[in-house]
Amino acid sequence: MSGLVSFYLAVALLLPVALLLAWGALALLTRLGWPLSARQALRVGRGALALVLLLPLLAMGARALSPAGPLFTFERSVARQAERLPSTVWTGGANVSVPVARGTASVPASIWMLLSLGWLSGAGLFIGRALVRHGRLLSRLEALPRVRSVGRVVVVLGEEGTPAFSAWFPRWGQRPCAWVVVPPALLEDAESLRLTVLHELQHHRQRDTHLALGRLVLTGAFFWHPAAHGLSAWLASLQELACDEALVASGRAQAQAYARCLLQAALRLPGAPPVPAGATGMSHPTQRRIHMLFQPRPRRTHAVPALLAALSLLLLPVAVLAQGAARGRAVTQADAEALARTSQPRGDLPIVVDAKVVEHLNRLVGTDKGRAFMKRALENLGTHRAALTATLRSKGLPEGLLAVAVVESAVTNMPETDGRPSLAPGMRGAGVWMFIPETARRYGLEVSAARDERLDVARETQAASALLSDLHARYGDWRLALAAYNQGEKKVDQALTEGGSRDVTALIAGGHLNDYVATVQAGLLIVRNPHLLD
Repeated sequence: MSGLVSFYLAVALLLPVALLLAWGALALLTRLGWPLSARQALRVGRGALALVLLLPLLAMGARALSPAGPLFTFERSVARQAERLPSTVWTGGANVSVPVARGTASVPASIWMLLSLGWLSGAGLFIGRALVRHGRLLSRLEALPRVRSVGRVVVVLGEEGTPAFSAWFPRWGQRPCAWVVVPPALLEDAESLRLTVLHELQHHRQRDTHLALGRLVLTGAFFWHPAAHGLSAWLASLQELACDEALVASGRAQAQAYARCLLQAALRLPGAPPVPAGATGMSHPTQRRIHMLFQPRPRRTHAVPALLAALSLLLLPVAVLAQGAARGRAVTQADAEALARTSQPRGDLPIVVDAKVVEHLNRLVGTDKGRAFMKRALENLGTHRAALTATLRSKGLPEGLLAVAVVESAVTNMPETDGRPSLAPGMRGAGVWMFIPETARRYGLEVSAARDERLDVARETQAASALLSDLHARYGDWRLALAAYNQGEKKVDQALTEGGSRDVTALIAGGHLNDYVATVQAGLLIVRNPHLLD
């Protein structure tokens, strides 16, 4: 649902931009003496509409596939004997709702419900009424006297006072689906009748009648948006000019005779009603149409692809920004610092907010993969938090170290062969705390073909508490201890020597350490502020 809302809002933001850019580009070319033909202008208009619909999808896909670099990696090694290890003795428990900050979701949820109901009511009423009128039009057309048939197109005589128009209906079988309606007065003028029928048949050839239904749905979905109605009216005007141009350019109609036909239609139906919903045609021929017939038709083969390419380059960053605005504002460093400060329990693990922490925080709260991982982690943590915290407290360790289990395994007791993702880089371990065999044995856990105590959560938590306590005693800094938990003491010692600093932020920026510490701190920020996932 959030993806649909994001797509809808992005399209709404792109519609006026695309309309202004396309219209402005055509006007600028005309002013510079390089006008495009009517058919080329129609292709530009349709291409602009296609870009409005496609670019948000591309932005959504790019955001989901590569939000800011790879989110999960699976290159962590699997022990040779892992497939023979026993199954887990504990897994994530029953589904528990993710805790949320009190009062954070009620108001937005109510506003979201009202907006949804308002949109559904408005769009449903608009589209439903138009489709009902379109269906009634089909019944009326089948009752009108038929003049002739051209393939599956039926030419019928309309009622007195109605303009000429075309309509298409999605039907199966041998029943006619395309119609041309001509005024009865044209029976007195054979040439005008021929030209009118040719004009309306050209609408069918250009698929204008098919796209008329698409424009109806678009304007219904964005019934509140002036740009949607403006774009639809502009395309309707362009397709009339394109039909006129196509007939004269092909030689099927002479410019003088065709202009006379347009003038007679204007005099015959000075106050004609509008074209029915879902149909194609203009009730009032304009001076512009007649003037266009006698203008030279420029041939610029590559003008339309070049113009659409330029439009796509201009609209793509707007689509990306629209996606960001629709999906929610990214957490800034100031936001993260405020959250860390206000949610910091006294004496608990401190959070040092830097650019890497903010980057990983936005990956976790702003991407589908990150949100799914953290929601699963918080569900599991909500069930087993008390047992894990009790062991940490018995060792005098801060409760915030639970973020290690969150990042390592989403608080899931799983063997090395489990395919579920981990946010921690490096070798893949087992259990909630993801011990690799060497470290597990060093802290008294049995890892063999017969038994794997890494899957005994109580024993593994005792070992993890001892390891973290030793690392903190060695480095006197929790961020260095966390780096050593993932990369080992040897790597951290080497980083301290080569980096010439004990500042983990500087060591990460210099490439001496990986991003594991930043990921843990971002995870801890979400554990303390679960409403970020709302």
